[in-house]
Amino acid sequence: MPLIVKLISVAGLKDEDDLGGNDLYVRLSTDNSTWVDSTVRKGAGKQAVFDEVFTFTTDPSGTLYLEVWDKDVGTDDKLGTAKISLSDVGAERDVAVELKKNILKRHAGLVNLKVGFQ
Repeated sequence: MPLIVKLISVAGLKDEDDLGGNDLYVRLSTDNSTWVDSTVRKGAGKQAVFDEVFTFTTDPSGTLYLEVWDKDVGTDDKLGTAKISLSDVGAERDVAVELKKNILKRHAGLVNLKVGFQ
């Protein structure tokens, strides 16, 4: 069943760069798909608007995984992760999901999405 994910924005992130702002991008995946990346928002800092749409073929009882990254020369910095249980999604709906960082699961920001099955 096709899952449509509209990545709207991210906000409330920590700025990881010493010079300039974060160059933000979001990685998305489901249980049975490979990771796909959004466009990088150069110099975005602590928030960014994406307005990008992704389509996944997945089971309605699966999970959507999100990672927010800061693009750097060399190694990128992972700013936070989140997951959404798809069993509650159904038709399109707005979702604000909290990002967590590292094993302490500290609040790392929010990702705003529209998610729904077609």
